[in-house]
Amino acid sequence: MASDFGGKPWSLVHHVCLKSAVERIAPEQVYFYYEFEPTGPWWELSRPLVTPVRISAPREIFGNPLDRVAHRADIVRLQRLIEQGGIYLDADVLVQRSFDDLLDHSTVLGQEEHDQEPGLANAVILAEPQSPFLLRWYEHYRTFKGGPPGTKNWNSHSVQLPRRLAQEHPSDITVLPPTAFFWPLWTEDHLAWMFASNRLIPPNGAYANHLWENFAWKYVEDLTPGRVRSIDTNFHMWARPLLEGVPDNYGAPSLTHRLLKQRQRVLRKARSLGSRAGRYIAAPFTSQS
Repeated sequence: MASDFGGKPWSLVHHVCLKSAVERIAPEQVYFYYEFEPTGPWWELSRPLVTPVRISAPREIFGNPLDRVAHRADIVRLQRLIEQGGIYLDADVLVQRSFDDLLDHSTVLGQEEHDQEPGLANAVILAEPQSPFLLRWYEHYRTFKGGPPGTKNWNSHSVQLPRRLAQEHPSDITVLPPTAFFWPLWTEDHLAWMFASNRLIPPNGAYANHLWENFAWKYVEDLTPGRVRSIDTNFHMWARPLLEGVPDNYGAPSLTHRLLKQRQRVLRKARSLGSRAGRYIAAPFTSQS
């Protein structure tokens, strides 16, 4: 949905997530919706697995502006599922097993644990065409306000609203526990558990694992099949069978790319150190005033 792909181009992690869905859900058709088509070696490997569909995502909903890419994507998934039904997955959802036993339900969402009351996250949605729950959810976008990440309105309609609607209309939806799709969580200790540890993550009936790309990118950026095969972490072990036959160095970044990344890291570290030094120097003057 963004020309720069949010700084996260199509990569090994996206390919293994896509392949996990194709192999384990075994759908009749896989549609890949985009405004800007990915490029690069991993997309070349992924593209034959999908039917690419170029779209123009809505810029408003019921007259309310959709200024952020994430909110446009929220609307696209609801519109497509209402029109034709099916299974929606974010590109960073790794499927662990078949969804067949969920297909007789009108609408299925999974809980996402939170500091307060759990929400119902929209990274995984199963729905029949013209789902009553999705129609009601979509209609409530008349009150949409939006906002940046971390603010009250960031996930008010994508996570908190469906939780409230499920409480008000329980017969319209099947709600699964957090372990179905959204465990482990996006917290730093849970990300390390997935991407930097081989301590067992109990299956607990998981259908899939959301990999929280926005928070976990440092673990998966520029990852190669060779590295996946050489390190024993939960994610690496999940990914290995989905990379069979792919050479160890496939998709490896060029030397120029690696040097550029290294330079960017050095500059970020220098800016961070400079900022901290400025705070320490200013502190005595502040305390004396």
